[in-house]
Amino acid sequence: MRLIKVLDIVNQIEKSSFLKILDGFCLELRKTKSQIDKILSEGEGQLKNVDNNNIVNLYNLLNQEYKAYIQKRIKFSDYQLDILVNILIRDGNSIISREWFLKLYNNEISKLDANIKTFSAQLSKEDSNLDPSRRREYQVYKNCVQTGYENDLIINREKHLSWEEKSILHTLAKSLDLSNEEVRWITHTVIPFKKFKIDDVIAELKESGIIFFNRKKNTIFIPDEIVWLLREIVGIELPNKYLRRILKNLTDPEINLIAKKHNINRKLNRANKIQEILNQGVNVTNLLTEKIYKPGIKKIDKISRIQSFMKVGLEIDPSSFGRSLEDKVSNFINYLNEQERDESTSLTKDGYNTLLKDLNKAYPRLNKRIKEEFELQDEDVMLSELLDDYNIKPRDILYLLKRDELQRFCKIHKIKSRGNLVPNIIANYRNIDDLYIENFEAVGRRDLKTLHEKGLLVKESELGILYEKLTKKIFSYLGFNVDEKLRKTINTNRLQMDIVLNLGNQEVIIIECKTIKDKNYNQYTLVSRQLRSYKNLCEHKGHHVSRVIVVANDFSEEFISECEYDYELNLSLTTSRGLVKILEGFKKSSLLEFPARLLLRDGLLNEERIVNVLNK
Repeated sequence: MRLIKVLDIVNQIEKSSFLKILDGFCLELRKTKSQIDKILSEGEGQLKNVDNNNIVNLYNLLNQEYKAYIQKRIKFSDYQLDILVNILIRDGNSIISREWFLKLYNNEISKLDANIKTFSAQLSKEDSNLDPSRRREYQVYKNCVQTGYENDLIINREKHLSWEEKSILHTLAKSLDLSNEEVRWITHTVIPFKKFKIDDVIAELKESGIIFFNRKKNTIFIPDEIVWLLREIVGIELPNKYLRRILKNLTDPEINLIAKKHNINRKLNRANKIQEILNQGVNVTNLLTEKIYKPGIKKIDKISRIQSFMKVGLEIDPSSFGRSLEDKVSNFINYLNEQERDESTSLTKDGYNTLLKDLNKAYPRLNKRIKEEFELQDEDVMLSELLDDYNIKPRDILYLLKRDELQRFCKIHKIKSRGNLVPNIIANYRNIDDLYIENFEAVGRRDLKTLHEKGLLVKESELGILYEKLTKKIFSYLGFNVDEKLRKTINTNRLQMDIVLNLGNQEVIIIECKTIKDKNYNQYTLVSRQLRSYKNLCEHKGHHVSRVIVVANDFSEEFISECEYDYELNLSLTTSRGLVKILEGFKKSSLLEFPARLLLRDGLLNEERIVNVLNK
């Protein structure tokens, strides 16, 4: 779930720790960063008065400072935040109830305790199955941890690892190619770990600016932006869903080489070995450049293997990823992370839901597979809105299926089965008009950058006409008769109405569409004169105008106020976001016909109340 959505859900108290951290940076950097000063000025100099969109903008501006702050909290906290972060950065844990988090925490502690005991026993036995060179690397790291931890006793202080010592150990662990789990096992053979009360843990995470805790819903939220930050801090290059995709396309000998390197039992079956590799938090760059190859293999052969792996296994063209092995791997990882941060699912909610419905019909056990793969707590997870909140996209679901399963699905639904199957399936469920409607706000504010980022290619000169077209489409979906023939009959060369809704019995509604860049619509005098002309024109031709509606992204307070006191026009206002919400509310309701009277109110329409009425 994106930060903006989390901020809209939680109250002022629940986001106080997050705002306090940002406020500290703002005070420090306001004079040197003009953008910060501009945002704060809009809130009269107080962060608490700044709207959520601008708070997100502030977070983006202060991203590196925020990262450094969290990094410091993790390293110095007495609550072993590294163990907790290991839970929070997994794919399905960005939204969790307090009880589910407690279960995951208990499981993590139990598993860690068992692994430490097993590892400690292996390390102390000379005849264990540990590779001698790997044993030496483990022992070197353990000796360094012990020295750093017990140094303080010499100067009569309590034992602990300082920031500087932890930084050195981090560098050493990276040089020895230790996974996150191996570091944890070795560290806790020296430093005992403690289990804390779950409410104390939640309080510490909240104060550290890592989570938001909604008391009303008893739910923890970790925004996607903070999850990405945490992964950078702990050195996780890719989410598990992408690493799992990579591992599934490696050969058994390659999986065994990784298992050997990280002390994973090679007698486990393939699926369990993959899960253990995922649990360890291995470095993906090292995995693809070193770990999957036998000693002595030439670099040209490594490049050939990576190209084959991308093209055949993942259906990705490697030609644009550079020439050297390092460039190919680096660009490949960047490519996957860009997919992770792309807000567009490439399908609308309806398209995604239809895909999930068809997949569930073809593979009834897929719901269970998704739930287990992503550790989701909900029972029914085949819902686009729920999966979107967890940042699980259509392609992430499709890549859980084997190629023969995808081919079978294509055959059932008569989808092209040559070439790349996943893009073929997504294209089959993609409705371009509905995708534009989901981005109706961006069209209304003439935001070409956002539209192009979502694959919607349109020229700036076409935005006004597109906004009208989409508004017509929305009112058609609501069941209104968008009468183009009548509109053309009434219009003159000088007076051109955007949309006419024919209610029958010579009764009509006039719709006026206004796009404007980066501002609220505030030209009331101009638009009211225009609308009165339209009304007089309709009445002159024998049609009664029951309502005039203006659709725009937003309206100034002055515009709304003047509209409410205009007794001649019967004028309603609706925002782009509000109109889309009304449409979504109608789709979810059990009503077969939209009650037109809900729109027949003067002033700015309250979409929340309309949706509540629709879903009673």
